[in-house]
Amino acid sequence: MLKIQDKNAVLKRVLIDFLIFALLLASDLISKDIVMNRLGLSPYKSHVLVDGIFAIYPCFNDGASFSAFSGKTGFLIALTVILTIVLAVIVGLNAIKRPKTSWLFRWSMLLLIAGGLGNLIDRVFCDGLVRDFIQYLFLDGIFEKLFHSSFGVGNVADIYLVLGVFMICAYIVFDYKEGDLGIVKFKKGGADKNENTDEDKG
Repeated sequence: MLKIQDKNAVLKRVLIDFLIFALLLASDLISKDIVMNRLGLSPYKSHVLVDGIFAIYPCFNDGASFSAFSGKTGFLIALTVILTIVLAVIVGLNAIKRPKTSWLFRWSMLLLIAGGLGNLIDRVFCDGLVRDFIQYLFLDGIFEKLFHSSFGVGNVADIYLVLGVFMICAYIVFDYKEGDLGIVKFKKGGADKNENTDEDKG
C-alpha cells in the first residue's frame, strides 16, 4: 500500500497539475470551436494567415496523425483510452511518491494526456472525426519535395502530443531519476537477503 508522507505537497501538486491540464484541454477544445463554428470559414479551403508559413484549413480527420488508421474509429478510441489511463496512473503514482518531481516530467505527461483527451473527445462527440485546422505551409513545401505529399493539417491537441513526446524524451535522457514513474522497488535489505539466499544455495 502506498504511503503519503507529505500530504500538503501532494495536494499542492495535484491542484497545480489539474489546473494546468484543464487549461491545456480547454485551449484545444475552445480553439476548435472558434475555428469550426464562430469564424464562418469555408471548410476544406485554405485561409492563409502568414504567407508560406501558416494557414487555417478547417477539415475533419477520421484517422490519427498523417491519416494513419483512417476509418478505424473504434480502435483509435480504445487505444487512446488505454494510453490515457496508463499515463494518468503514472502521474498519480508519481504525485504520491515524488510530488516534487521535475517540471519537465510533469509538463510532458500533462501535454500527452491533454492532447490525447482533446482528440478523444472529438472522436466520441463528432461521429468519430477529429477537427483539424492548422496547416503548416512551410512544412508542406518540404514534404512535397521529399515525399511528394503534404505534411497534413493538425490542431492544438496535436501540438501538445508532439511537444509531450519531445519533452518526455528529453526528460528520460537528461533528468530521469530512478523511481520517478512510481514503480514500487524492493528495499535494500530485502534485496541483500535474496542475494545471500542465492549465495547459500550455491
